[in-house]
Formats: sequence, C-alpha cells, structure tokens
Amino acid sequence: MKRYLSTLAALWLAADPLIAAAQVRVGSVAAQSSSAVGASAAISAVIPGPSPNAVLPLASLSLPVAPAPSPAPFRVNAVNAAAVNPVPAALSAVAVPNLKPVALAISSRKVTPSVAVQKSVLSLTAPSAVSVPLTRSEKVVAVVRDEVANWGVARHPEDSVLAPSFSRALPSLAPVSAAAATPEPSANVPAPRALAPNPGSPRLSRALLITGSLLLGAASLAVFAPVLLPAAVVAFQASLTWSGLGLLLASRFFRAPGTMPDAPPAPPAKEGGYYLGTFQALWAAAKATANSQIVLADRVGGNSWSSFRDWFLGGLRTGLTWLGVALMAMLAGALPFKLLSMFGAKTAAVAAKPAAMAALATAPFWPFLGSFVAPALAQEAGVLAVFFGVRWVARRFGAGTAAPWIAAVAALALAAAAVLALTHAPMIVAATLALEAGVIWTAARSDSLVSALALRGIITFFSVESARLVASLSAAGGAALIPMPAVWGGVLVGGMALLAWKLKSPGLRLTELGNWWRTPEPGGRPKSPWSIISSGLVWGLTVYAIGDLTYWGVNYFLPGSEPAPAILAKMLTSGVDLVLFNFALVGVIEEYVFRRGLYKSILNRLEKWKLPATKAFWLAAISSGLIFSGVHYIDWSALLAHVGIGTPGAAAAVGAGAYAFSWAGFISRAVLGVVMAGLYRWSGVLLVPIAAHFWADTMEGLGLRWGFPAFLALAAGALILSFLFRPKPKSS
Repeated sequence: MKRYLSTLAALWLAADPLIAAAQVRVGSVAAQSSSAVGASAAISAVIPGPSPNAVLPLASLSLPVAPAPSPAPFRVNAVNAAAVNPVPAALSAVAVPNLKPVALAISSRKVTPSVAVQKSVLSLTAPSAVSVPLTRSEKVVAVVRDEVANWGVARHPEDSVLAPSFSRALPSLAPVSAAAATPEPSANVPAPRALAPNPGSPRLSRALLITGSLLLGAASLAVFAPVLLPAAVVAFQASLTWSGLGLLLASRFFRAPGTMPDAPPAPPAKEGGYYLGTFQALWAAAKATANSQIVLADRVGGNSWSSFRDWFLGGLRTGLTWLGVALMAMLAGALPFKLLSMFGAKTAAVAAKPAAMAALATAPFWPFLGSFVAPALAQEAGVLAVFFGVRWVARRFGAGTAAPWIAAVAALALAAAAVLALTHAPMIVAATLALEAGVIWTAARSDSLVSALALRGIITFFSVESARLVASLSAAGGAALIPMPAVWGGVLVGGMALLAWKLKSPGLRLTELGNWWRTPEPGGRPKSPWSIISSGLVWGLTVYAIGDLTYWGVNYFLPGSEPAPAILAKMLTSGVDLVLFNFALVGVIEEYVFRRGLYKSILNRLEKWKLPATKAFWLAAISSGLIFSGVHYIDWSALLAHVGIGTPGAAAAVGAGAYAFSWAGFISRAVLGVVMAGLYRWSGVLLVPIAAHFWADTMEGLGLRWGFPAFLALAAGALILSFLFRPKPKSS
C-alpha cells in the first residue's frame, strides 16, 4: 500500500510544476475576468503556437513589459498599457479596424518576481477574419499541451526555483475549470470554421457548359427557325431543352467559386398601406433579391451542394419576386389598347374554336404542361442569349451604360419576330412584349439566367393553367358533387386542431415563426418556405373548423339555403390541378386584397388616430371581414363583362358566379375574415393566411368532389406536414 502511495506522491510532485506553469499563464486571468466572455478572451489571448487545438479565434499581439518590483499582481489596462510599454510605431501606423484594448491582470504566486507575467494584449478584430470556435476546455487543454512541449526549454534561470505545492496544486486550476464550464453567450461565440474553398472541376465545368449551351441553342433554333434543322432534331426539341438546362446547372456545380463577400441585408421595405406603398415594397423586395442573387451566383461551385442549393433557390426566389414587376409591365403594355376597345375602337380579336377549347380542358396535365413549358424556356433562352451576347459586344466597343439598353432592344426585336409569327392582334403583341421586357429586366438586374428562366417558367405555368381553367369552366355539364355531412366535419377538424395544440405543433407558434422568417440570413441566403406553408396548412384546420361551426350555429337560428354557384360546381369537377390552381389563386388574390390591402390600410389609419392597438385591430379586422363576406354575393363575371372586360357570352357560359345570400354564409365568412386578419397580425407574414385560406378551401372542395374520407385525409395531411417541416425558432 505504501508503495502505491509513494508512486502517487511522486507522480503528483512531478505534475505540480506543470500545473503551476499553466496557472501562471491562465489561472489568474480566468479568476479575475469580470465575465465568462472576458475569461474566454483572456485564455484565447495567451494560447501560443501551431498546435491544432490552439487556433486563436481573434488575431492577437502579446507585448512583454519590464519585470515587476514585487510579487503583487500587476494590472494592465487601456490607460496604463502605453505607459508600461508603448505599442511599436510600426503597428500604430497600420490602420486596424475595430481595435479593442483588453484589460488583463496576470500574476504568479509560484515564481520569483523577476519572472512575473505582465502582458498587454490588443485584440485586433477584423470583421472578415476567419475564426474557429473553441470551447474553454479545448483552450485549457491547448495550454497544458504547450507547457508539456516546452517544459524542457529553460526560459530564465529562475525557472529552477519553482516550488511544488501539494496543497495548492488542484485549487490552482479551479478558476480555469470554472471558466471552461461556464456557458458562453451565443452572441459572442466565434464564427463557424470556414473551410478552404474547393477549386471544383474547371475542365468538367467548361465541357458541361459548352455541351449544354449547344443543346439549348439547338432547342432555341428549333423554336425560332425549325426549317434550318432536320425534322428529327425538331422532334426532340423538348428533350434538347431539358438536357441543355440540366448540363448548364451541372456546370455551375463543378465550376470554381468566386470570392465575392456577403451582400449586406437590404433594409426592410416601408409598408405604407396606401396608394404606392405596396408597389414601393414590391420594388424594394425585387431589388434586394436581385442583389442577393448576384452574390449567390458568384459563390456557387466548388462541388458544394449547399452553395448550389442556395443559388438555385435564390434564382427561384428572384423569379417569383420579379413576377409582380413583370405583370405590371404587361398591364402597362395592354392597358392602352384595352382602353381603346372600351371606347369603341376596333381591335383585332382572337376567337378560340370550341374544339380547341374542349381539347384544352380535357388534355392530361403533365404532357400538356410539358409541351408548353419546354418551348417557352427554349425561346426565352434564345432571347436572353441575344441580350447577354449583345451587351458583352457593346461593352467591348465602349458603349458603357448604354450597353444594356442596346442589348434589350436587340432581344425584344427577336421576341417580337416570334410573337408576330403567331398573331397580329395589337393588344396581345403589346402585352407579350411588355412581359418579355420584364423578363429581360430581371436578367439584367440579377445578372442571372436561372432567375429569368424561373420567371418565364412561372409565367408559362400560370398562363397554361389559366387557359385550361377558362376552357373547363366554359365546357358544358359537369359531374354532381357529394354533400358533406353537416356539423360533424367541423367538429372532427376542430378536434384535429385541438390535437395539434395539445401536441404543441410547431406550426402554431406564429409570432416565433414570423420573427424567424423576417430575420435575413447571412449573405442573403434564401430560406425554405415549407415551414411557413406547413404552418399555414395546420392553421387551415382551425380556419375550416371555425367557419363550419359558425355556419351551422347561425343556420340553426336563422335557417336558409346557400347552394354552390354553378361556376364553383364546374370548377370542382375539373382536373385536380385546376382545382388546386384555382384555390391557390383565390387565396393569393383575396388575402392580398382584403388582408394586405384593406385590413392593413384600415389598421394604419386607426393607428394614426392614436387608437389603442387592441381596439384598432378588432375594428380593422371586423370591418374588413364584413366587406370580405359581402363581395361573395357579387357576380363578378357579369360585372366585368358589363364594363368591357370579358364578353357577355363568356359570362353566360360559366353560369352564375355569385352565392345566394344567407345569414349563415354571410356571418361565417365575416368571422373567417377576422380569423385571417388575426393570423396576419400574429405572424406578420401574409403567406400564413394565404396557405390557411388555400387549405381550408381545398379540404372542402375536394371533399365535395370525392366525399368525406378524402376530406379527412387532407385534414390529417396538414397535421402531419406541420411536424415534418418544423419551423426554425431563429435564424441560424
């Protein structure tokens, strides 16, 4: 037993000098720092050398000073550091951003006064410096390893007089252990380790770029001038388009990434709520996404899937954001000709043949959509190739700021030739070219082909589905709908909503979700909208339950019938894609008009009148909800035909477009308007009430078509999605 005790004592005495040296360097610093953050900075500052675990999160400079006359601790702060040992003139001449003196007090109880450690550390924090997060335990281990590696080197003669102290060995490292165990605030944690940029595969990227450009060029030529190509090539135009686009995307994945820094987050757009406030916000969002896409496009490559995902999603986001700008341009191009037609001027009209309309309504969705999207993307690729090519040539010849305008004129000329080959109707030509100008504008501002093609794809899909919907509504007949069970649907869905609440569905935390969505990501990285959409879907359960129970509750005291309009019955018996498209379109338009426009405008006005926030909300929500419910009893198709938008024949073909009035329907829709306003208020994100509106309509609509089991399946699907796409509590 004594042998073991003597061995332990020998090991203890051998280790005590090492512990003493570590305490000299970090013990007093950790003990005297005023906070855990200060202790972390002090420990980081004295970590030397090339040890892999001793990488400093901040660039630091240690300046030796004169020996202290006594063993008392010597404090160095921002005031007396220069007096003890001034910063060298060479360093003072260098402009270092965010220079922050850090006050340290380092003492030694185990060495002679001549070797007392006295240092002044200047932490030079550069915003762009690459830093590595180290925990306090890793920093302490780094110090101990450094002492082990350098213990055999005699720094001073006085090192030989180090006195081991059995009683103070463990307590000497206690402050260091306490500092390492103290959690560090997230705001002061260093940035994550930045990996060295991957050079990618430039040769492979170049080969994919050339091959994809050739395939996409052949597809564009098959659209603009098919007579110049063999019939076999023209027949594979869609395959050439998709293959070319796929190879171009792959070339971006393998390219060498650039070094452009992060784009600063754009300031939030001011929401005026009146007149041009909405358009100003739209334009600010469009510019912000275009600037962000430039940064993401420069960084994509290096065989990095994350950067490729950010770039691709950023292109989709930019195309979707610029959709409003492109549609405004299209409206501006068509408006003069529409006004002329309304005041009696004769314009060429394009009449669709009944057989073509019937084929349009009954065509299979995916083949039909593909036959339109692929040629549209190939045509757009040719127009954009002309734009970017002419702009490059114009700049080479010194056109300067006029180069984009010259290129835009050349690209629009090519687009005009393609449009005139199909129709000579002035309004259609003007609207199409104005829309094309919006797409070219998107490409010029974002300097991205994927953004413009995404915009073109969205416009094509919208156009195809709108044409199919009109054709389906104009067709005669329609299948019968299946009645939904009274009351029980709302009760079951209400139970699902309560279950989601009991299970603490992440989609129910609207305020937290809205804060995460509005917080910009570093470098303008796009966020996935699935968390917001899944939240809106699970709130759609609550919207449906409240509306249904309110309807049957009022109907019990004020009975009345409210049959579905003929136009709704025809739409519900159309293809599933048309049902979903119609409800998505209705949700976007109604929420944008009645919540973002009407409710927000009334709320802003009441707030300017210094009305309390709660009273202002209820007044704005109830008044906008009553108006929202009332417009459902207006036959919009007949009204628009009366003022010259559309034709009376088309209005008669689609049938009655208004609901028959009943108090149950009027009050239930008004209540739903208040609920939607509450979702918008609590989340601050319009996409939440849009998704809730869409899903409540979808559950009811497809339930009327396929019965109660389909209705319950859709309701349960929303609950499941809210857990699959869990919202993030804050920006990462």
